[in-house]
Amino acid sequence: MKPVQKMKAFILTTLLVSGALFFTGCSKETVIPKSEHEKLFDYLTSELGNKKWFLKAIYVNGALQPLTDAQKRYYKTYTRTQSPFTATFLDDDGNRGEAYLLSVIQLKEVINNGPTGAATRDYVVKELSEKTMDIQITNPPGVPAQIVREVYYAN
Repeated sequence: MKPVQKMKAFILTTLLVSGALFFTGCSKETVIPKSEHEKLFDYLTSELGNKKWFLKAIYVNGALQPLTDAQKRYYKTYTRTQSPFTATFLDDDGNRGEAYLLSVIQLKEVINNGPTGAATRDYVVKELSEKTMDIQITNPPGVPAQIVREVYYAN
């Protein structure tokens, strides 16, 4: 091989390798893993932004309660907003308001359309996954308190 041909082959090889490295390097994206809080909010509202939850079971002070026909049809819908960890919600009783996933164990609902004004429900999140929501509230606040656990499923 002549020196000119060697030089052309070297330049061509260098250009091919550097081009391949350049395009391979540009296609890599840094993926930042979601926090547990972000994952749970995705489960609550779905990554698409809207999720409907259906009542599966109610426990009062640890005892499973039979569901009425109305309770068997009861649902809650959570729709994410632009604010972090904040959603609007609507339930089968006609309650509307905001829901805040304050932490991985705290869900607050503020009902805005109650007949006596705004009302707040503070839940403890026992489990929240893609298909299951298990939340608990002390209802009503005061003595003697009832611990009400609501278990929901999503399709």
